[in-house]
Amino acid sequence: MCFISGKYLNGNAAKVADEEQEQVLTALLAHHNNLPDTLVCEGYNRFAAAKGWKSITAGAVAVWREKLGTVIRAGRLGVSNFRNNVTMQVKRSRPTTPFLMWSLDGWTVELLYQTTKTDKKGHNVTTYTNRLTMVVVLDVFNNYPIGYAIGTHESPALIKEALRDAARHSRELTGEMLRATQVQSDRYAIKTMHDLYAVMGGKVTPAQAHNAKAKPVEPYFNYLNTRYCIRCNNWSGFGITSNPKRQPNSDALNRMRHHFPDEAGLRTQINEMMRLERMAKYEEFMAGYGKLKTENRLPLSRETYLLNFGAETGFKNVLEGCGLRPTILGVKRDYDCFDLTFRDHAAERWTVLYDPDDLTQVLAVNEAGTRRYMLEEKYVQPMALADRQEGDAQQLERVRDFNKQIEAHAAQRLAIAGHTAQQIIEGTPALRGSIEDRLLITDSRGQHKDRRSQKRLTAADIDALEVEAIEVPITAHGDSDTEEFNYSNF
Repeated sequence: MCFISGKYLNGNAAKVADEEQEQVLTALLAHHNNLPDTLVCEGYNRFAAAKGWKSITAGAVAVWREKLGTVIRAGRLGVSNFRNNVTMQVKRSRPTTPFLMWSLDGWTVELLYQTTKTDKKGHNVTTYTNRLTMVVVLDVFNNYPIGYAIGTHESPALIKEALRDAARHSRELTGEMLRATQVQSDRYAIKTMHDLYAVMGGKVTPAQAHNAKAKPVEPYFNYLNTRYCIRCNNWSGFGITSNPKRQPNSDALNRMRHHFPDEAGLRTQINEMMRLERMAKYEEFMAGYGKLKTENRLPLSRETYLLNFGAETGFKNVLEGCGLRPTILGVKRDYDCFDLTFRDHAAERWTVLYDPDDLTQVLAVNEAGTRRYMLEEKYVQPMALADRQEGDAQQLERVRDFNKQIEAHAAQRLAIAGHTAQQIIEGTPALRGSIEDRLLITDSRGQHKDRRSQKRLTAADIDALEVEAIEVPITAHGDSDTEEFNYSNF
């Protein structure tokens, strides 16, 4: 016995011999409280005493914990941990050019700021542990932050602002607003945001829930934290689950808390961080953009952009002689449309959507949302010919051509209406003879009375007219004293 161990032939495992015993031990080891071996042993032995099984020791539990590691991991450490450490991972390559895939998510920036609020007793209380949230739209080609937005917390409005920034920044980079071929997001507010994601991407592919490795943007946040945030005196660390030895000195932070920036100062910090990040990756991004295939270049129309990201004036506008006159940013502005059908809806009330960074065009949407028109800011013509500059004559001619078109369009519609009405009159006996008296419908020469008289005379019974004869005494030459009748006088 001094040479042969008691564990020979797996003696410990033999105490858990059948399937029922193994299932009980598995359930105890997989408990969400992540019980230590001693408590698992105690719990199992209660079952053993009731069922007549052999009791086990904490050492035996440790052996089974290792043996059942894959099975019990999800219960002990959670589904996310199981998927990240146990399930098979897919190895993927980066997109070959920009605008093929965008990945977006929100991140609580690991930088602290101070804020002062008044409590219920009227005392001013300053807190120093406040943080802001940033939503980043990441172009996965080279992890270029194509869009971002900063707020107090993640929300659909903040995500919308980040996508709006992505659209605007794509125009700054390429000269036109572009969408991505694919947009990847997490499952946060997916029902609310799906339609907006579909506007910004040809395909929407939400990542699997509780699987951080599926989103390229997740490790990017750790990169920002170690690349930029860790250099700042108001850095808060790596999060509560990280190794305490890697965290900043809390005593030092407490001494420096009065020097923390306020909210506006922290926003400036974050904006500078993102400016440096974009600047560092700009050349590589643009070099890749030059290789983007034509079929993958998806423009975002101005109308679609304003419909989804435009700001509202807060008021309804009606069509006037000069077009629409909304008040935008406190200024009354004039807009008009060169679409011939726009003036057919003069009774509509329009909501004006605009981009604060570009007021040259706005979008007018009626109350029902069934009609949309792009409006251009009115071109101001100089009164004096001497004040004319290049382009004035072309803009004036453009307005004149439009007016000619709308007049011709109106005249054509009136002619068609008149012709149709005339055909109905001629084909309907009940309308003939009375319509001309009630409606002033002219012929092609603009005549109305002649047509009415002609129809009246045609309908009259000519045979019923009575002709009164005039007796004239006619005498031959030399017959009587009666004068000869002069036919010319008649």
